[in-house]
Order: sequence, then structure tokens, then C-alpha cells
Amino acid sequence: MRRHKILVVDDEVPNLRLLRRVLSDEHDIIEAQSGAEGLEVLKNQYISLIITDQRMPNMTGVQLLEASIGVCPDTIKILLTGYTDVQALVDAINAGSVYKYIAKPWDADELKLTVRRALEAFELKENNDHLLGELKVAIAELESVSVGTIRALADALDAKCDYTAGHSLRVSRISVLIGRQMGLTDEELRDVELGGILHDIGKIGVPESILWKPDKLSAEEKEIMCKHPVKSAEIIGDLRGLVRAREYVKHHHEYYNGEGYPDGLAGADIPVGARIILVSDAYDAMTTDRPYRKSIGHEKAMIEIRKMCGTQFDPEVVDALFAIIGPGGHEIDRIINEQFPDSFIGLTLPGADPTKTGKRFQDEAERQARLAAIEAAKL
Repeated sequence: MRRHKILVVDDEVPNLRLLRRVLSDEHDIIEAQSGAEGLEVLKNQYISLIITDQRMPNMTGVQLLEASIGVCPDTIKILLTGYTDVQALVDAINAGSVYKYIAKPWDADELKLTVRRALEAFELKENNDHLLGELKVAIAELESVSVGTIRALADALDAKCDYTAGHSLRVSRISVLIGRQMGLTDEELRDVELGGILHDIGKIGVPESILWKPDKLSAEEKEIMCKHPVKSAEIIGDLRGLVRAREYVKHHHEYYNGEGYPDGLAGADIPVGARIILVSDAYDAMTTDRPYRKSIGHEKAMIEIRKMCGTQFDPEVVDALFAIIGPGGHEIDRIINEQFPDSFIGLTLPGADPTKTGKRFQDEAERQARLAAIEAAKL
């Protein structure tokens, strides 16, 4: 971890000195004796973490943290408080977007551990934002679709966790096989292929604590997760050559019965490519290990998919999948290898230049893979 700037705010000088003693070995400490002074520091310096006492004259710690959101929204915020009223703490945390509160008197080791975890989470988000910015800049610069860039976009997401490595590519290839079985045109197959590669790219902004949570998601976490198809479509934007693929990506969680998201489309109103990618995505998810569950195997996956035929999945798409790999699905890897002997996608993309490998994306993806191993501290 690099050395960070930490702002400590307290109206009592001895408390500031104590915080400096505990934290200055690893980080640069900047002191402020009031909320107003702290805000001035935030306006003029790049601060990674704020630690503030709650009880201060003129401006409380919560008021400072709430005001800081408009100045430095990504700065991690820790509140030191002697409050015992639970509701007051809840209100304080909600109002100031507080990462964590620490009860006084605080323990030095506990504080150092909390700070370390908070800064790990800060670095992870910082790198996610940087990578997302790089993706957007590159997409804005592209005149046509580049095979290397498309692969780098997918790799950036796959690199977040070993469990998802290759997921986007497998979904893309299974989707093409289904599309061929259904008689799609070459142009439609190309868009299905690209949509499969990019279908989950919006998850690059979803915290790992949500992506790999072993338990059921809370309502708030589910809301964040359900935004990823729209976010994926926004990242793709108006890039020439990806207009239809973008629609497939945006709607790949629409259910055949209209109970999916984001728009609640049903039946034929759902783009055919999105209906195909939904089935391919579900099949691959069921047949590969994830941090929160093991693979259920090909046969059970096909049984589950058949159960959801007509409700979640388009019956025509399910029939096409069965026609390709059969009820057991044991030959799927062989079929994919035969149909796609190359290392990437099987179709020739107009304007594609295989020499443009998007190295800056790959470098960032490697860094992202290392950072993804860090578990962000929870409240």
C-alpha cells in the first residue's frame, strides 16, 4: 500500500497529537482543529481519509463529513464518537456517508487496522475508477470496433476474480452456437458474439463485496447489482458497430414473462440476442465454480434451464441449446473447441485489427486482478 494523506480533525490538540503518533509511521498526517479548517484542507489537498471527532464547537464531525461530500465524495470517512444512542449513530452515518464509526476511548491497534482496511478499499475504488475512465476514453477514440479492445474490455472484468476468468468468452461462444441453430444471419451472429463478450462489463464498477457475497443480497445490494446491464450499455455508448450489441447487453436480464430488468420487457419485445445471452449466461454460471457456490454440473443445469423455460427463458432459445449439446451437455467443451479453434472470437469483424491488443487495458486488468484479492472492510 502506498503512503496516503490522512486528515485528522479535533478541537483538542492532545487528541490530534495522539492520532499523529499512532498513524504517522505509515501515512502523512494533516491536522485541523475545527470543521471549517478541515474543509479548507479538503479543498486544497488530495486527502484519502478523514478521521474526525464528533463533538466539536460550531461544526460537528457529522456536519463536516456531510459538507465534505460535495468537495471530495470519494474520500473515506471515519467518525470518532462517544455517543451511546444507536439512532444518533445511524443518522450520523447516513448523513455523512461514514465508512465506520469508532467508539471512544479507541484502541490504537483497532484504529490502525480500520485505517488500513479503509485505505485498501479506497485504493481498490481508485483503480476501478481509473480503469473505467480508460475504457471510456478508448471507446470515445475508436473509429471502428477493434478485436483487441473488445477482448481487453472483457478481460478487465474477468481479471477481477479467477472464478470468472473466461466467462464472457464462453457466454459469447455458446450464444453464437445457439444463434446459428436458430438461423440468425451473419450480421446478427456478429452482434450476439460481441454482446456476449461485453454483457457484464458494467460489473466493473460493482464492489467485490457484492459481486462475490456468499449470502443473499440485501435490497440495496440487489439494486446496485441490477444496474449493471444499463451501466454496460452506457460504457459501450454510441460506438459505431456496437449499436445492436449494446441493446443485447442492456436487456440480457429481461425475462420472457416480463419479470426481468431493467425495463420489464417480455416475449418478442426482448431483442433476440438478449434472450440468447440470458440463457448462455445462466448455463455458464451454473456449470462453473463461483466463490459463493460450486458448479451444479451440466445435467442439473439443463434440468434447471428447462424448468424456467417459458418464464425466465425463451422456449425457442432453450430448444436450440438442447439441440446443440443434448440434455447432458457433456460435449459442450469439445463442440466449442471445434467451432472456435482460434484463441478469441470466430467471426471476422469489419475494421478489426488484431494487432491492436489494448495493452494499457491489459496492464490495468493485471493490476485489478491483484487488487481484487483485497476484501473491502465492512461496517
